[in-house]
Parts: sequence; C-alpha cells; structure tokens
Amino acid sequence: MPTFSRQRIFHRLNEAQNIIFIPDKRIDGDSIGAVLALADYFKRLKKNVCIFVSESLPEKYQFLPGASVCISDFSLIEKEMFDLAVSCDCSDAVYVTDIIHRFPRPPFLINIDHHKTNSYYGDMNLVEEEASAACEVVYRLFRTNQIIPSREAATCLLCGIAFDTTIFSNDGTNARALEAASELVLYGARTQDVIRMIFRNRSIAALRIWGLALERLRTHEGLSFVSTCLTRKDMEENGVTDDEVDGLSDFLNVVVNVQTLFVLRETKDGGIKVSMRTTDRNVANLARMFGGGGHIKAAGFTIPHMQLISHSLTGIWCVVERDRTC
Repeated sequence: MPTFSRQRIFHRLNEAQNIIFIPDKRIDGDSIGAVLALADYFKRLKKNVCIFVSESLPEKYQFLPGASVCISDFSLIEKEMFDLAVSCDCSDAVYVTDIIHRFPRPPFLINIDHHKTNSYYGDMNLVEEEASAACEVVYRLFRTNQIIPSREAATCLLCGIAFDTTIFSNDGTNARALEAASELVLYGARTQDVIRMIFRNRSIAALRIWGLALERLRTHEGLSFVSTCLTRKDMEENGVTDDEVDGLSDFLNVVVNVQTLFVLRETKDGGIKVSMRTTDRNVANLARMFGGGGHIKAAGFTIPHMQLISHSLTGIWCVVERDRTC
C-alpha cells in the first residue's frame, strides 16, 4: 500500500475534531515525542485530543511538554467517540488495531512511521523509511504544510530525533536529520533537557547494571559479532527498571569496535528481548522473522526463552550473515 502525501494526511488531520494519539506500546523518546508534538498543535486549534499509552509514562519523559496528560487507563476513554486515531512510531499493527476496535465506533486510522518493517496498516499511511525518526516525519509534515511548531512541540520533536540517532552518532544520522534538528533549535527546543534525558540522567544502580553488561561482553570466535545479556535477577537485585536499561545497545554500538552487536535481556514474563545493532548487515529481516521490527542496522524482537535456546545465537547469526548490506 503506498504512503500518502503530507498534504493529504494533514488535510485529514484538520478535518477531525476528536483525535486519539497512540505511541508505540514500548514507549521511547521518538514515539512519545511525535504524539506530544502533534497533540500540542491540534490542542491549540481547540480540537479534543487524547494520548493513550500502554502503561504509565516513564519518569524520564515527564519533562516533555504535555506529558502529564497521557492516559494509561483505558476505562477513562472507552466510551469516547473519536473520529480519528493516529499511531506514531508503531510498526505493531495488532497493538494499534486492538486499541481502536475497543471503542464503540472504531475511528479512522492514520499510521505515521519510519520503520522499514511497517506493514502500512492504517486507513492512511505516512511511512518515510529514509527519515531518521518518526519525529522527523512529523517535523516534515508540519514544514510541508507551512506550520511552525511551538517551542513545546519543537522540544518534543528534537527529543525523538536525538533519541533515535543516539544524539546524532549512529547510522541513522544524515543531512536531513541535522537540518531538522537545527531548525527545531531555532524554534526554541530545549536542547540541554533533551541531552540530559538521553545520556546524563542515570542512577547509580542503572550504571552498575550497564557495567555488568560490559563485563559480560562476549566475542564469538570465528564470527564477527559480540553479545551480552542481563537477567531478570540482575534487574531485581539492583532495583533497576526496564526503562533504566533502555539505550544500552545504542551506547555499546557507539563504544564497541565490532560490526554487529546483540544485547539479550530477560523480560518480566520470562521471554528474551533481543536488541541488534550493526554497521554492515541487515538485521531488520531477522527481526521480522521473529515478529519484531526496526531498521536495516538497528532492530529487535522478543521471543520465549525456550525458543531462543532452540535457535541459539550461532544459528541466528547464519541469517544475519545472509543479509549483509555491504
């Protein structure tokens, strides 16, 4: 299914009066930044807007303007008659469609994303794979339609672009991303608050966990990749949340001199979340095979523990080797 033009998407947004914005189930700086920026603009037009999140917003994103109005209790909105739903940075079609079909009248759905693995599940889709972040897609949606974001919206959009590019240090960083970030700073985005959220705001306990992951880095002989892992016991004994471990794979990708990196983390339900970073292979195809998603050089998936044992990292690596990009 083709992506729609920014003009047509914006026209459909403007027509709506009651809009629900839905970030990815697992919230990060890009997904929450995109929905907050859109909600900021349409609230100023006196639209009725709502942001639904799957769980309470992580504390580190509370600095973002508008974050306090996010709703995680569906019962508070289950009787609402939204005429439009907008998903941002969410390639999980099942998650989004399950939400909108819980309403008495499922709203029209616009899907905004930048992931190669997006299945174009919306009634209208704005999927720009060349964009560094969903927030860059939203920024260009505004720009194409001659909209200057408020200082608050600019901060939210900068958060997403900086988050997905690891503060302009990974392969997703390009001239378009830098141009967008530069303009957002000119619009008043709070740069230092964004940088502090991504890198500086770490607890001592979280740093200990990151140190444990560094200690467990393993080079797989004869194979050009390294891996590390964290168990649920590691997290619980140190009093660290999943949110505090986010960003570990991006950090290791910057500082470890290796082509491909796997970070394995045990989830609350006993599954394994696998985060992959690479410089010369296509890990998006592998992620898709296991029901995950992402980009060519940064992707992930979650699978049951026993399934990981049956496939093993070495077996998974054969798939990665097949999909070399250079």
